[in-house]
Amino acid sequence: MVDDLESYLLSLPDKLREPISDALREQAFRLSDAQRAALQTLEQSPETGAMEASCTVAPGANDLEYIVQAGGDMTTKEVRDGSGQPYDYAEAFEFGTSHQPARPFFWPTYQANKDEIHQAIEDAIGEVLK
Repeated sequence: MVDDLESYLLSLPDKLREPISDALREQAFRLSDAQRAALQTLEQSPETGAMEASCTVAPGANDLEYIVQAGGDMTTKEVRDGSGQPYDYAEAFEFGTSHQPARPFFWPTYQANKDEIHQAIEDAIGEVLK
């Protein structure tokens, strides 16, 4: 009986890895889609098109890490033509500037969805442990 328990416990990491990875990936894409939808509800401008496209999920360091991101290369331009100084207007959109109010879409969307995201991941773990 002790050998059975030990064998079961040793098998858990392998049994859990794929379902957890699948749940994490699914929830990362769900969050990214929700952030894109949040942008669509905000004032439409040329900037929101590139920001919507920049809402992506990137693989992390291993199969249990997914990075939900927005902004970056697609939304970075010079502060002023010829200045050589990069400026990511997705950050200005999220946090505001001295010239425009904040129109947050990234963090509030995560906050609104985090309980469901956590529950989906817990459910995936629970399925394996049944």
